[in-house]
Amino acid sequence: MTASPAAPEGHIILLANGPWADPGRQLCVFAARVVKLRPSVNVTVFTNQAIIDRAKREVLSELAGARDAGRICIVGLPAERHSQFVDPVFEAAFDKTYRQILAGERIRCASTGDQYGPFAVPQAIVTPKNSTLDALRRLRTKTGSKVKLFAWYARAPSTLFFFHGPRERGGVGDVRAKTVLFLDSTLIRVPGYDPIYGHEIQPQELPYHGTLGVEWLTIYDMFTACDGALLTSPECFDPLSILGVRAWMGDSARDAYAVGPLLPTGAGAVENELVGADKGTEVRDFVSTIFKSHGPLSLLYISLGTWMWPKYPEKMWTFLDVVMELGIPFIMSHASEYAEVPQEVRDKVERYQLGLLSSWCPQQMILSHPVTGWFLTHCGHNSVMESISAGVPMICWPFVGDGALNAIHLTDTLKCAYELLEVRTGHGLERIYRTGARPAGSPAAIRAEARRVLTAAFSRSVDGGDGARLRANVRKMQARFGEAWMGGEGKAKAKGRGSVRATEAFLDGLGL
Repeated sequence: MTASPAAPEGHIILLANGPWADPGRQLCVFAARVVKLRPSVNVTVFTNQAIIDRAKREVLSELAGARDAGRICIVGLPAERHSQFVDPVFEAAFDKTYRQILAGERIRCASTGDQYGPFAVPQAIVTPKNSTLDALRRLRTKTGSKVKLFAWYARAPSTLFFFHGPRERGGVGDVRAKTVLFLDSTLIRVPGYDPIYGHEIQPQELPYHGTLGVEWLTIYDMFTACDGALLTSPECFDPLSILGVRAWMGDSARDAYAVGPLLPTGAGAVENELVGADKGTEVRDFVSTIFKSHGPLSLLYISLGTWMWPKYPEKMWTFLDVVMELGIPFIMSHASEYAEVPQEVRDKVERYQLGLLSSWCPQQMILSHPVTGWFLTHCGHNSVMESISAGVPMICWPFVGDGALNAIHLTDTLKCAYELLEVRTGHGLERIYRTGARPAGSPAAIRAEARRVLTAAFSRSVDGGDGARLRANVRKMQARFGEAWMGGEGKAKAKGRGSVRATEAFLDGLGL
């Protein structure tokens, strides 16, 4: 891990600042797969001090002690969490560090004090979606035209194509001038999706002010200025949207590469996840106990991601009441800073004995365990990728943006999920195009919908009912996800599948 990737064959820089799951873990997994495919390529991952140890463990696990481990260098830089997902401290630190790379100087890891380099000037820099346009332009000014800048997009490809794509291809264009479209009843048509009203893009009021953050509003600029894009979806997930993004990029001789899913598969993946989890050992023991007492597919996993939480949390407690009335074992993650679990609810769960509350769960471990039957999710893209990869059907509680479009895609196109409509709030209580009706949003309506969905999902009928059909569909997609990264490695160099081919095309385009 301490070896300096200074060989002249090839050098790629990945900027992995931000939360661990997105983009930190994804970029670490991508780095490992790049050097497996092209052992002559060196990858430097710049990350923040908070996640550097996890990043090192993940890379070592993915490479399983292979000789290629020395070709990945992980460097920690100073960083701070910022309310708008933009980190000026990290950007300033990378600015200084990159000047040192260009000057042929050694660089210093802010986390360990270790020095690395000198490094070869990279062929490409991959920067995540929350990098600002100013940072991108500064990089281009310093690197010159020979070093290509790629945008890393870890959300649903439909949101990139529709919300940030050019108007002439059916996108919105510069979203900053058109925010009002998402709050009225304009009919929106995304290729491959059933039409929806504009207000359905945000079916939930958010517990914080505003609807679109700075990083969302600058994506159009970023994708206009970059040399190409790397998408964390496999081609099979939403081929029409990915085709649209590729056509958009192709208009200006650029390309988009669908390289997902990017989930850890190394021998230490589970243990690495447990290290960062709250109650990790307790969660592992709980799923084992439930598996023994209730059997496979008996557990409901509930998580609304790192940021999302209902503005009116009583809707969640109403849903949870139905879960317990039906005797369904569950684990609920409440990671959001806005999530407060009342003592009354905690006491009820403790008396129930079949539920576990945790502020941060080892999600991939839970989803991949045979006890897990369903996943109640906000449909954040990383959660969707994990759930499909594990073959777990979903119950959707989307909040805004890609969650809303993912929910539609999962329920109507892929047919591997249910969507909760009665939990909607704010603009979400207006008429739904697909049903022609308005949700009531009352406690009684939420209870009725929850009972109907959960009964269908956990049906004990001989044929499994509707829930079994959705499970069969998600497992078909799971198989396709599993094939995406097959081939392309080893001496035989068997022809790679979708994401392998896309990554090889990305490297070929860099002359690597």
